[in-house]
Amino acid sequence: MRSLRWLAILLIVLSVFLLTACGVFRKDKDVSLVIDTGVLEEDGLRETVLYYRDQKGIIVPVMKKIPWEDGIAKAAVSLLVDEPGVRDDLATVGLLPVLPTGTEVIGMSINEGLAKVDFNDNILSYDTEIDEKTIVQSLVYTLTEFEAIDKVQLLVDGKEISKLSFGTKVKTPLERENINLSLELQEEEVPVVVYYKTTTNGEDSFYIPVTKGVSAIKADIKSVLTALIEGAPENTGLYSELPAGVMLNDVYVKDGVAYIDLSKEIENMPNNKAHQQSMIYELGLTLREIEPSISQIRILSGGKEIKLNPDVSLNLPTYSNKH
Repeated sequence: MRSLRWLAILLIVLSVFLLTACGVFRKDKDVSLVIDTGVLEEDGLRETVLYYRDQKGIIVPVMKKIPWEDGIAKAAVSLLVDEPGVRDDLATVGLLPVLPTGTEVIGMSINEGLAKVDFNDNILSYDTEIDEKTIVQSLVYTLTEFEAIDKVQLLVDGKEISKLSFGTKVKTPLERENINLSLELQEEEVPVVVYYKTTTNGEDSFYIPVTKGVSAIKADIKSVLTALIEGAPENTGLYSELPAGVMLNDVYVKDGVAYIDLSKEIENMPNNKAHQQSMIYELGLTLREIEPSISQIRILSGGKEIKLNPDVSLNLPTYSNKH
């Protein structure tokens, strides 16, 4: 009888375990329990993409190596706060923190891709519509760099809020959408992300993701390159390394290599390694937004590969920017 009693207890324990594993007893997971798959270096640093801003309010993605710890997503958010150490570090490359001084994460949970982030009320201590836009985009894009997070919901002192001071709606979960939007999208347009460059302090330059609208049923590699070649938005400080007047003839991808056939104006590019390398990255980062498998770029004109400076790498970087 004693053995039967122990068997019954074992079956009960096993049943509770299986029910819990299947999600019958479901609750938000503390962020520290989420499995992190980021690149971890031997020195215990994780390669993490954080989204900062420049003086004009343009969002700039930057990969930084940060100490790995339980709750790495919460740690990443803390590096967006305007505190002396963060501010001084970013000042060396002409960037700015995005979250107001004194902002703290009271709590964070992640469940089925949704990160709920509870802040103290200092997160509302900003003055302009640009500040508000950069806060929201920086938070959403930084957190969704983590594979476990697809959406972000903001709370303040434990309470949901419908909208922020300048009208940004935050009652429902937020997803990646229209980073650095250049112009309001028209009804018939679909958004694409292209990459231009900016110089923040006269010395350091960054590749900037910009959302533009294209008239197409669905964005593809040809429509996104066409949008890039149209040129950077005016009065933004952004620029392109592509020669003036260049046009797209064709583009196709084979075995991870993108072959881009451009008009003869491409031959007007300077025979300068830095300039040509920037052009390769500009084209490649843009195409990779549509086709993530692309790892290398080849530039052609009239069907023939053009000659570049021998020191230019045709391989694309893992990250658009590093600091």
